[in-house]
Amino acid sequence: MGVFDGSTPYGDIINAGPVGNFRSAPKVAADPDRRSLLRTEWMSEFFKTSSSPVGHGFNLTDAETGFACYSFVSKSTIPIKVIVLDDTQKENDGSADIHGHGFLDKARWAWLKKELADGDAAGQIMIIAAHIPINVEVTAPNSEMGWWTDPQNAVTLPNLIAELQNHPNLLMWLSGHRHLNTVKAFISPDPVNAPEKGFWQVETPSLRDFPQQFRTFEIYLNSDYTISIVTTDADPAVKDGTPAAVSRKYAIAAAQIVGTWDLTTNWNPTGDSTIKPMLTGSYNAELVKQLSPEMKAKMMTLYPTP
Repeated sequence: MGVFDGSTPYGDIINAGPVGNFRSAPKVAADPDRRSLLRTEWMSEFFKTSSSPVGHGFNLTDAETGFACYSFVSKSTIPIKVIVLDDTQKENDGSADIHGHGFLDKARWAWLKKELADGDAAGQIMIIAAHIPINVEVTAPNSEMGWWTDPQNAVTLPNLIAELQNHPNLLMWLSGHRHLNTVKAFISPDPVNAPEKGFWQVETPSLRDFPQQFRTFEIYLNSDYTISIVTTDADPAVKDGTPAAVSRKYAIAAAQIVGTWDLTTNWNPTGDSTIKPMLTGSYNAELVKQLSPEMKAKMMTLYPTP
């Protein structure tokens, strides 16, 4: 496997080869600047910037206490509200397991319910942006990425989904975490009489993962007053000989070793029929959302058809 040489500009791999070649495990020189950051320390770095806004969203919340949730409306004339939700575990929760489970403490759970209720009252279409997706992994402790079943979690996964489906203005849940491109449909519990209670979940990987794409979102109001979400993966160009080009080779190798798109396990361990695989690893789609009668009436007033 080898180790990274942190003293080199791009982290050259050294001491690589079969275990039998080494009398003892390779070591990496200690670096006093390399350490884990507390949540508050990580958030404070976003205030040390020459770009705007200072804080990059954390200026909208109580960053000093580590509360990393906030919401915003990007344009006052368009009724779309983005709810940025921190659904990660706390670093002091005492868990010895991997800290990759979905989790909301009492403060975040109360905040989310209020943000959703306020959005409904204001007649806003809502998008939740969170790190960890929901209902795509088996629940913990059987999974490293499922919803945490520890008593410290303020809400169970079924109760969370029920709450989300109780807000018909919720458009979609955006997430990363699993490093996969997938789309999941959360179908309304009453699809005939209240289809607007359904919403979409869109997962996106990081740029270290093959096929190394970033995702764009375009939201359209259709002529029948439904909403279309056009979600498109875009390929960044890389120049031969650059670190980006080397990174692409690593990304391909990692996908081959891990078997990222193994159709029997990795991408859909729950066997969820609402998640469809794309063998290329990309996932482009037009996702349609029906509005509630109240929201449809508001949109017809704001944007009358010619």
